[in-house]
Amino acid sequence: MSSHTVKRRKISPEPSGAPQSHTNPQTAATTTTAKKSDHTSSARRNDSLTKGLSGNKGKDERSAEIAMASGHYKSSFFKLQMDELLTGLRPNYDKQISKLQDTLHKLKGAIENLPEKAPKSASEAEKELRTASGGVAVPWPEPRPAKDAKYTMSYAKPSNINVIGSFALKNGAKTSDSRPVDLAVTMPSSIFQEKDYVNYRYFHKRAYYVACIAAGIQETANALDLEVKFGHQDGDSLRPVILLEPRPSTKGGKSTSSRPQIRILTAIDPNLFPITRTQPAKCNIRQGSSTDNAEIGEPTPFYNASLRSEAAVSLYHKQLHLASQKCESFRDACILGRTWLQQRGFHSPFQNGGFGGFEWAALVSLLFEGGGPTGQPILMRSYSSYQIFKAVIQFLAGRDLTTPLLLNATEIPVSGNGPVLYDGGRGLNILYKMTSWSYASLRHEASITLKMLNESRVDNFDRVFIVKVDEPALRFDRLISFPKSFHGDTLHALREQNALYTVLSRALGDRVKLISLTSHSAGTWSVRSKALNKKASNELSVGLLLDADNVSRVVDHGPAAEEKDEAASFRAFWGNKAELRRFKDGSILESLVWSDQPSDDSIVHQILVCTLDRHFQIPEDDFLLTGDEYDDLLYDEGDEIVSYQNPTFQSIKEAFSELEQSVRSMEEVPLEIRHLAPASPLLRYTALRVQGSAANEPADVVLQFESSSRWPDDFAAIQMTKAAFLIKIGDSLKSAGAASSCRVGLENETSKILNSGYLDIVHSSGFLFRLRIHHEREQTLLERQLKDKTISPREREEVAHALFSYKKNFIQAPPFDPSDSQSLHSIPITLPNHSPGQILVPLPSFLSAHL
Repeated sequence: MSSHTVKRRKISPEPSGAPQSHTNPQTAATTTTAKKSDHTSSARRNDSLTKGLSGNKGKDERSAEIAMASGHYKSSFFKLQMDELLTGLRPNYDKQISKLQDTLHKLKGAIENLPEKAPKSASEAEKELRTASGGVAVPWPEPRPAKDAKYTMSYAKPSNINVIGSFALKNGAKTSDSRPVDLAVTMPSSIFQEKDYVNYRYFHKRAYYVACIAAGIQETANALDLEVKFGHQDGDSLRPVILLEPRPSTKGGKSTSSRPQIRILTAIDPNLFPITRTQPAKCNIRQGSSTDNAEIGEPTPFYNASLRSEAAVSLYHKQLHLASQKCESFRDACILGRTWLQQRGFHSPFQNGGFGGFEWAALVSLLFEGGGPTGQPILMRSYSSYQIFKAVIQFLAGRDLTTPLLLNATEIPVSGNGPVLYDGGRGLNILYKMTSWSYASLRHEASITLKMLNESRVDNFDRVFIVKVDEPALRFDRLISFPKSFHGDTLHALREQNALYTVLSRALGDRVKLISLTSHSAGTWSVRSKALNKKASNELSVGLLLDADNVSRVVDHGPAAEEKDEAASFRAFWGNKAELRRFKDGSILESLVWSDQPSDDSIVHQILVCTLDRHFQIPEDDFLLTGDEYDDLLYDEGDEIVSYQNPTFQSIKEAFSELEQSVRSMEEVPLEIRHLAPASPLLRYTALRVQGSAANEPADVVLQFESSSRWPDDFAAIQMTKAAFLIKIGDSLKSAGAASSCRVGLENETSKILNSGYLDIVHSSGFLFRLRIHHEREQTLLERQLKDKTISPREREEVAHALFSYKKNFIQAPPFDPSDSQSLHSIPITLPNHSPGQILVPLPSFLSAHL
């Protein structure tokens, strides 16, 4: 499951780790600036020529060829597909602006005209607001303000109100879940104090400010047929926002529910709090008074970045606007990035990876300025959208950002194990919402995509941009569900999930290639409710991508007995499961021994039961592991085959290889042998049963000679020729000692056009092979006869059946050529889970459940 090869859903076409050498994505990127300018001009001409695939076809093809030759795109066809995709994904902003302009102006006016509120304690301010507004609650983040809090709450006119985000920058994309229009309200500095960055004080004042706006715009929202709700910005419970959702009613025969949401965000002056106070390693949630312990305590990187992001709203809006002005292909590169991320389930909330459209756009804009060796830019502003996209994918796949990358900043202390791309000019790690597991998943997906983009023989456009690969059941080998634990407010959930990830990573070790945690972002709730409905779904899902070479290991070796500290840590982690064992080489090691008996749970399940109960007090009944049931199905329905290394598979493979050598060395047969192909599940490591009566069933093989004009054109004569060859082959194998017995058999005796002969070979190893001869001329004769309009319906039905039988026995069952045969033999070795996966497909119980 390391790459995406299974069928997946497609997006709707509807409108509604050492640092790598930062090489450029195409050879054109190594040319001079003058040449890059020429390429840009060429790309502009190409874009104008290829808008809409229904235009002049000859010009479109020449344009695409020019683009491919200049290195701006992967191939001519790739460019044509990309043009069509971008045309379909670019929103019609002029149309949207005309619809929303009046609404946005009215909302802005309503907010600007709200009366100021004098400073009061949190409890008094909340009570007064509820009374005056008809019950609007303050969406306090946890913990709520203390009753004896010294700071006060107040409301004053915003210093600025602006439309921001993808709607204002025009770099969004049409998606199935439409993006809201963001309205940023800049809170005045007068309502804050110098120390408000500590102990949630800023976030409490912010929550009150948001509640005042929600209460004050209700009348205007009703007039605009909008419903006012609260939500969380990017899944962050520290930052509640206002969501204005169109009511699903109709006016003038048109549904208003098709209008986009409007999201009212907050911002502050960039200089309100010093950048040095919100750096990642600072502790801003302190014990005691807010002015004490400034440098003591555990760092609060998420809290700090959440606050700093409020101060960077206008700065990033300007940054992205400047990037779109200086690079013509920036907006299209953002559309491609958003699409790629969405197809893989990545969005801005930390619950969904913490890397979405904004983070992609910010990363692209920063890579125009640096990120390369000696601080050189990774991206050139003359790049095409494809070049930008590929270069960013290459950066994500090759650069390990768990080693912090600082842009426009000297060395600063960081904390935690997550990725860091620190934008010194704005004081923010733009990847602060990413966790260790989401970053590992992002790099995993980027590596897969980079390989597809570098594949010269295959286009892979659909697999990069169209096919959805966000379904956990298709991405991972095992899924663990926790319906009750590891949730709460954002900071608590992060702590709990980090602890879970740390334990699972240590417990499973090299048995897994990837561990991914996914939870659900909070939904919206009424402005008259104090908090979200606690009965809302909060399930946590953990996906495991297994390493087939290590997942079934029975014995785990720990530290040596003389390594006192390491051994103590090992026993503290594993408890009574750890035991001291002496091995054949004389070493004495702390060890773990797991059961691999068919009647017991899988080793992964045993590890989970042991560690989850020990470290989180989660009993076996409180979590669900999905995926082991397929192994259980193999045990129940077959002969407990779980890998190609089953001895029977190995033995029959060796017998077939010996048979092939014997057949090729025959001198009695007048024709050269093209290849001997396996046509049996036993020879492809995919047989359901290999013991008992199944071991006595013949394994089908197909022999094909080199082409010869001496073959007859009559069906009966062809079958007689085959029979003569079979007799000769049998005699030769017996005389050479390769077979203990050979017997020619007949099948389809009542038909003159079906294959009628086969050779049963009892190999010297004891295995039974059934050999049939493939003569490709038969297909031509059958197809010619099928086209004959003079034959009767009954004869036509017989010919069609014969053609079907021919293709089944000689084309579909064996591979087409020797290279295919070699590939089939190598697949189970390179992909050990291939065999049990293929075995599952023909199970009657499996098929009946899906028909």
